[in-house]
Amino acid sequence: MQKKSFSIAGLLLLPLFILNLGAGCIDIQEDTSGTQSENLPKLVSGCGDNVCDEFEQKSGKCPQDCDTPNKEETADPTEPLYLTIVLHNEEDAQNGKIKDNVPNYDGNKELLKFYTKTLRAFAEMVAGHDAKINFGSDWTFSDGVKNFDNRFYLDIENLGHEIDAHAHESQVKYHEVRRRIQAAGGTPTHVASGLKEDNLTNHFAYLDKYYPEFNILWGIASPGHGAGEPIADWVWRPDTANWTHHDPEGKYIYIGGGERVNSLAAVERAIANRKPDRINTYALFISPRDFKADPGMKRIPDEWTADKNDPSYWTNRTIWWDDLLSQLDKYKASGELQYATLSEIADIYIQNEERLTPHNGAIPRSSAPATTRSRAEGYIR
Repeated sequence: MQKKSFSIAGLLLLPLFILNLGAGCIDIQEDTSGTQSENLPKLVSGCGDNVCDEFEQKSGKCPQDCDTPNKEETADPTEPLYLTIVLHNEEDAQNGKIKDNVPNYDGNKELLKFYTKTLRAFAEMVAGHDAKINFGSDWTFSDGVKNFDNRFYLDIENLGHEIDAHAHESQVKYHEVRRRIQAAGGTPTHVASGLKEDNLTNHFAYLDKYYPEFNILWGIASPGHGAGEPIADWVWRPDTANWTHHDPEGKYIYIGGGERVNSLAAVERAIANRKPDRINTYALFISPRDFKADPGMKRIPDEWTADKNDPSYWTNRTIWWDDLLSQLDKYKASGELQYATLSEIADIYIQNEERLTPHNGAIPRSSAPATTRSRAEGYIR
């Protein structure tokens, strides 16, 4: 899709101002036309020389010389916000029973191929913004890819995105989910995606058996992403006795997802709140179920279709995300925002952790379910 670009240019000529291109500032010269106030002294030095002379003090000109703020108090954080788009799916069967609220990825060829086609288009659009996806895939989606579209994971990876093991573990554990990604042609990361907070102690004992297959954790959450789930927006090494505390000797790296609300305002809040002594992180959170097919498509159940005017219709959904990323382009250009995969963020953390300040206080938690919070800011699921 064509990106939006805007160019604004203007030229302002004032008789008392000459643009000093070499210094990148304004040089105020004495007006010899007789219009300068007799109460003002002459300009002794130029703007931008860090000298506040009498003319600059009384006239209010050259604030960069006279009103230089305390840099320690006003400096913006030097750390960017590292943003990842986490695209996750869930198992379509739980405890041996088919789920009604998850597409039948491994049992409906037409449905699986609709999603792989749609997600390819989405991944290409995201890559066009230099943004990154971590695709957290549970076992039934991987089985569907293996059976019906075995180039899908490779195509996603070739665009610069990553494939993670995402597991609800009702019948298939994380290590087996990772194996099924490999069997479907993918190269899984070392990320364990979507852990449940209420079972973390057992998870650490389990993950220890497969370390270093899993050494990065993402998405520690409450069941159903309900109110009170963790929404920390930085990176640390979890203490296995209390995962919210930092253990400098810990072998796992946890990457916080922040609010995980899909809106421009939410990302802007995260940019404004970033800290200079942390690796600041945020995740936009999406599922294949967010994209709906054409009504009447062969063998696709009605619940996975939508009218072409509906926001959830697949092309409308892709356009919405394209527009959001276009609005974030200015923050990427300014260096306040940087797109990165979860593996890249972990590497950045390792390279910088000696200079970072550990945080062992209470972590922030959501005040409402994730779906409620996203809807309140305009994202309709």
